[in-house]
Amino acid sequence: MRRPKLLPRTKLDEYLAKGWFRMGQMIFTCHFLYFEEKLYSSVWLRLDLENYKFRKSLRKIFKKNQEKFSTVVRPANITLEKEELYRRYKGRLGGYVPNSLHESLLDNSSSNIYDTYECCVYDGDKLVAVSFFDVGANSIASIKGIYDLDYSKYSLGFYTMLVEMKSGILSKKKYYYPGYFVPNYEKFDYKLRIGDVDFYDFKNQRWQAIDQLDKEQLPYEKLKTKLDVLQKELVKAEVHTILLSYPLYDKRYIGLGNRKSFQHPLLILCENNEQSFIIEYNLMYDDYRLCTAVQKKDMLLSPNWILDEKQIVFTCLEPLMRDEIIYISHDPLEIILAVLNHGV
Repeated sequence: MRRPKLLPRTKLDEYLAKGWFRMGQMIFTCHFLYFEEKLYSSVWLRLDLENYKFRKSLRKIFKKNQEKFSTVVRPANITLEKEELYRRYKGRLGGYVPNSLHESLLDNSSSNIYDTYECCVYDGDKLVAVSFFDVGANSIASIKGIYDLDYSKYSLGFYTMLVEMKSGILSKKKYYYPGYFVPNYEKFDYKLRIGDVDFYDFKNQRWQAIDQLDKEQLPYEKLKTKLDVLQKELVKAEVHTILLSYPLYDKRYIGLGNRKSFQHPLLILCENNEQSFIIEYNLMYDDYRLCTAVQKKDMLLSPNWILDEKQIVFTCLEPLMRDEIIYISHDPLEIILAVLNHGV
């Protein structure tokens, strides 16, 4: 996550091409998302606009709304009318929701480092939908869309995406970035309707056609599989284990750098010979890391630990700090031996 003071159009293109996205005045990327207290993988998308044509179903939505409503694309301007529309709309959003449109787009700042445009849809004089998108040198990125819930049958949120894409085509942009979709969480599937999108493969650092997506290799799915394998073997070895959900994995604390942070949202806590360990699976290097933590056994008694009995997973809502890495291996059995032999 970065907070640039300036962001030229060409620099925005570079960030977008690496699977980054704008939130407020920050720019960031992530591999995991929590929705309704459940963990998912995020998959970042882009659409190649060169030689792109709307398929028949999209032309139908576009034409119907062009005829019924007045649509205006122009430089973004946050007004009281748009704030009121946002206030009525935000109740349908999950997770943390900024209090205002101004906070959501500008972090309550008086300036905007992005070159942001808006697509406004009017029914007569009434604003019924608005979306915001950032413009780069050769790309545009969809940021946020809101609409009047009384007009839900017109698919205005999807329609404003089509208008953004059309704007990109007319201004000869190469790429359209619609943000992320979330496999196994249908709320974001509509983004796949816009055409033959590509997804960003973080492991290989390249864009690939969406039909090449291997769901078993998605960050959450792979992380959970690797930890499940290790946990089963630990149980066989009669080592007491707990699976930890760690929502604070992407937070940074004063005096706590990356070297001391656990950087994944699922971990294993285990104990042997009255010694507690945390095991982290590192997705970048495909290895297990056996660690000691600054917190010792008393952290098991913390009131900020919540047990999900269905998933047999504790959620830790306080920062965990790594003391040292004892052993690193690709082989779960070697990690188990390190647990059993440590301190012997």
